[in-house]
Amino acid sequence: MVCRKYLFFFSLICGLSACGPLKETHRYQFIDGEYLYSQKQDEYQAVFVENKLNEEEDTVLIYPAARAYANVFPEIRPAVDQYFLRQSFHFNLLTVLFKLRPSVEGFPTQLNSNVNGALFFGYRWDKFRLHYNETPAGLKKEVTHWGISAGMFGGFGATPVTPWTTSYRTMDEYNGLVLSRGLAVMGSLQRLTVGLGIGFDYLADRDKSIWIHQNKVWYGLTLGLNLN
Repeated sequence: MVCRKYLFFFSLICGLSACGPLKETHRYQFIDGEYLYSQKQDEYQAVFVENKLNEEEDTVLIYPAARAYANVFPEIRPAVDQYFLRQSFHFNLLTVLFKLRPSVEGFPTQLNSNVNGALFFGYRWDKFRLHYNETPAGLKKEVTHWGISAGMFGGFGATPVTPWTTSYRTMDEYNGLVLSRGLAVMGSLQRLTVGLGIGFDYLADRDKSIWIHQNKVWYGLTLGLNLN
């Protein structure tokens, strides 16, 4: 069962996913700007896109980009799917839903779901596909989006400190504060971003020297929310 501590985060993600196109962040919108452009198996070329997909118009205008040469501008084939690639650095707000901690000092492998949060910084590739659907009213354009990002994160969270997670060198039981850092790879479909992370926790209290997971590797399932 997913810990209740994450219900708010899930609700926030679901709310964003339900928002209309006008409320999307620029990260997920197919906005005006420079992209790498391709149709089917063509090589990608640098282009500038003027997007007029709205309730009044159904047009995407493509021009040679400032860094492209006019003589390599791609030939546009009508009614053939078009792909637009955008690359950028970005920030994420990230939480690790579950941490898998390998066996340490005879203590069995653990799956933890304690509350935590972190900032993620990485490089991202966003890909938009302009797909053509044939309808009785003619061809209609549909934009789908997916992306992938890789980078590093750092943050803090809680973890149980107990006799059995300290090899019985303390009899206290409490939730300790941990500082976390690591690497993550995340994929996006529309506005939902999930991925896998690998990290290390540093217990920041008196029992840091006896906590068996101190600076030991863990593997986690991540959920992200874009900040830019």
